[in-house]
Parts: sequence; C-alpha cells; structure tokens
Amino acid sequence: MFTSDHDCLKPKEATLVDVILLLMITTLEMSRFQFGDIISYKTRCKVGIRYKHFAVYVGDVNICGKNAGEEIYEQAKKYHGKSCRFSKLLMHEEPEVNNYLDDYTDPLTGETYGKGDDKEIIKRIIETYQNCRIYGILHNNCEHIATYVRYGVRVAVQFNMTGEGLMLGSDKFDKKHLREYLRNKSKCPSHHN
Repeated sequence: MFTSDHDCLKPKEATLVDVILLLMITTLEMSRFQFGDIISYKTRCKVGIRYKHFAVYVGDVNICGKNAGEEIYEQAKKYHGKSCRFSKLLMHEEPEVNNYLDDYTDPLTGETYGKGDDKEIIKRIIETYQNCRIYGILHNNCEHIATYVRYGVRVAVQFNMTGEGLMLGSDKFDKKHLREYLRNKSKCPSHHN
C-alpha cells in the first residue's frame, strides 16, 4: 500500500499542514482578482427570475468604512438601513471576474469603456458608501453600483435575456448594439448555467 509523507505525520502536524494548504489554495484563488474588478457570483433563481449578484473587488486596500478581511464592496438587497457595504468574498458562491464593459465602444457616444484609475474607483466607492441610496431593482441595484464604481456609469444589463428592450440604468448606450456586443463576448453577464 502506498503512503505519502503526509500520511505519516502525527495528527497534530497533519492539521497544521491542512490549514497551511487551505490558506495557500485560498490565496491562489483570490489572486486572480485585481482591485476594481467586477465580481459576479453564480446565477441564482428566485420566483422564476434568474439573476447574478455583482460586487467590486477591493482586496486589502484600506478604504474608509472597510474592516480587515473584507475583500469586496457591494450593494446589498436591504430596504432599511445602509445597503452599500464591504463584505467577504464568498468563494463557495463561485465568483468570477465580469468586467463586461471593458473595451466596449458605444456607437451612440463614441465612448470606449474601461477600468477607471484606482483613485477614481476609491472616490466612487467612498461617494456611494457615504451617500448610499435605498436598493431598487430598476435604478439602484448591485450591478448599477458595480458598473458605476468601475466605469463611472450606472447600468444593469443582466435582464436582457428575457426582456430584449430592457436595460436598466443609463440611457447613454445604444441598447441594441450593447446587447449584440455582450452576446458575442464569451462571458456575458446574462449567461445562465
């Protein structure tokens, strides 16, 4: 029978090794995220509506209101009290980078979107954190906050799979062109598993 060196360790040592390995794996998984990335979690379904939750990865950057161990900034679905918050990144929810407006050029405005610089992102986080509005699916949801923090524009497009004419947020976009662009991208925010 084959035994590894790990099998030969005393139980107390094996526990320490397990903890170290778990920390290394978690660190490797989280290193794929960069400051300012939009993070989306796996698709959820409630009352027959499919949606994704969006947040912005902030890592260990020191921002007013953020505590140690909180890696994301998000708009929570909370109707009373502060709904913009810093939280832990939930690896069991299968987070992935979803910077879907990167390099998108809108023919209506000629504007090309990309990540704002870190100072702009921090400024937008502080602004939305200090002046957080009540959650609203049509005008102030988690995707609106995430796109505003990264790109400086509030938009939510994840509902376009069921409502072809529906894009929540900014009227700055050529909606038909943006839908086509997102369908052609490999990781569209409205992609359902």
